Amino acid sequence: MTSFVPKTSLIVSALLLGLLGLCHTVKGGPNTSINVLGCNVNSYAEGDPFGNSVTYVLFDLMNVTPSQQGFDYRATSPYSTAVAYGHATCSRALSNNDCANCLVSAKATLESNCGGRIGGQTKLVDCTMRFENYYF
Repeated sequence: MTSFVPKTSLIVSALLLGLLGLCHTVKGGPNTSINVLGCNVNSYAEGDPFGNSVTYVLFDLMNVTPSQQGFDYRATSPYSTAVAYGHATCSRALSNNDCANCLVSAKATLESNCGGRIGGQTKLVDCTMRFENYYF
């Protein structure tokens, strides 16, 4: 006697296997789409020490925030002549690596859009970064 599996059982099995495979491949990196981008209208001159402060703060935010509890970190430049302040956060749903990758994008967004400005902020879907010439 020959047994056979009804076609509907085969179709259901194939769909379940496909869904299981999809669950393992959907995982991706952080969403770095820009929700908000704003730059201060005031700027600093090329060679101004404030530029070094901004560079320091953005780099510090990008590198330290992913290792902080709650992905929430504030930074202050160590240069007393022209101090810059910064703040960065990541969604708590992210891994440390995804937070780091998101902040790389946030930093690049600020540098390319707010270069030479005394302040700027960007809010990506999964992370935020801000710098100013005053404490906030």
